[in-house]
Order: sequence, then structure tokens, then C-alpha cells
Amino acid sequence: MIKPKKMNSVVLAVWDIERSLAWYKEHFGFEKLYDVPGGVLIGAEGVDVVLSQADEPEKAKKADEAKDICIRLFAFEVARKELDRAEEEFPEEADLTWIDHSRFRSCIIDDPDGHAIELYVDNEI
Repeated sequence: MIKPKKMNSVVLAVWDIERSLAWYKEHFGFEKLYDVPGGVLIGAEGVDVVLSQADEPEKAKKADEAKDICIRLFAFEVARKELDRAEEEFPEEADLTWIDHSRFRSCIIDDPDGHAIELYVDNEI
């Protein structure tokens, strides 16, 4: 058995790398770190995401509409004060989904390509 210690990058297929990079920079402070085959690695403070150009963006569906095998959701742990201002940070989200788990408080937002991102706070910390 291999026991992972940390998850590094998630690769996200996107319609337009520059548009997605601008969105992740605006909302999370992510910067372009370096080019990778077919895309770019972006991130900040030890959190990485790879943006990969969709092969045929004009035919691509939003991630939340696709019934294909894909990443449906990924999560970022954030400070409570940052979670509390999610509605202010994401005014384009008409109706944020808030979830109270037994251990976590979170909300779910979508990036421009429909990838669901859960922002969460661990209530036990």
C-alpha cells in the first residue's frame, strides 16, 4: 500500500487558458509558475492547478454538464474569514451552495469552465 502525504496538481481542461488564468489570479492569487505539455501550471503558496487547453474548445461542454468521466469537484481549505466573504469575492455566483458537514463548513463555486470548487473550513481546527 502507498500512503499519499499530500495531493499536488489537478489538471483541468479549459476553453481558454488565458481567461482561466486571469480568473484564478483574480480570485485566488494564482500565478503562472511554468509551462507544461499542453498547458500551464499555476498556483500560490504550495497549491497548484494545471490548466490544459481543451482539444476542441468549440465542442467542449462545461464540466458540470458533461456526463463523461471527469473531475466533478475539488476543494481548497481556506481561512474562516475568507470563507465568510465568499459571496463578496464571487458576486457572479447567483446562488452559492453552502454546506454544513458534521466537521466542515463549505461553499461551492464554479470556475469559468464549470469546474466545481469547494471552499471549506475544518471546524475541528
